[in-house]
Amino acid sequence: MPHIPPVSEAATTEATDEISWLASATGFTANSMLTLSHRPEIATAVLGLIRAVVRNPQGTVDPALRWMIAHVTSLANGCSYCSAHTFKNGADNGVPQDKLDQIWNFETSEIFSEAERAALRVALTGGQCPSFATPQDMAALKQHFSQEQIVEIGAVIALFGFNNRWNAFMETDVEPEVTSFLAERNYQGPKENRSTQND
Repeated sequence: MPHIPPVSEAATTEATDEISWLASATGFTANSMLTLSHRPEIATAVLGLIRAVVRNPQGTVDPALRWMIAHVTSLANGCSYCSAHTFKNGADNGVPQDKLDQIWNFETSEIFSEAERAALRVALTGGQCPSFATPQDMAALKQHFSQEQIVEIGAVIALFGFNNRWNAFMETDVEPEVTSFLAERNYQGPKENRSTQND
């Protein structure tokens, strides 16, 4: 049960356009944005970042990779809400099911490219704590991505740093549309994925 209940969609008048835009992209209205709408200027600012960082058709990083980065960051932070959303958004944006199923094994699974490994490694390390991303991690990233792309990768990690903390702190309820999607695909969630990594 969330610590602060979402406001009703009818009460989101100041952030209505942005919330409606996100709902049109995902197929549902996000509880996280409705809760942020207690302070609509914050909701609007966060939605602006979402539009610019992960839902930008002019982005320099492939959308599927953006969502894999967001998913690994959310898994690493143990955010059930964001890891559920990024799993669904990954599937909706071109991430194959086998990669979603094996995402926690990106370092060893042959289905991930070296470029993907470099990006997901910084999502894991830098997503937990920025200083955990080592110079070696960043050097590997630079072998595969331009400066513009690295800025975008860092922005995805930073955006979900906020989203993970916000939704874990508030214990935001995952929407029925997302839970049904996850159930169809036998999604295991962050705790199970983390234990798999440590086996």
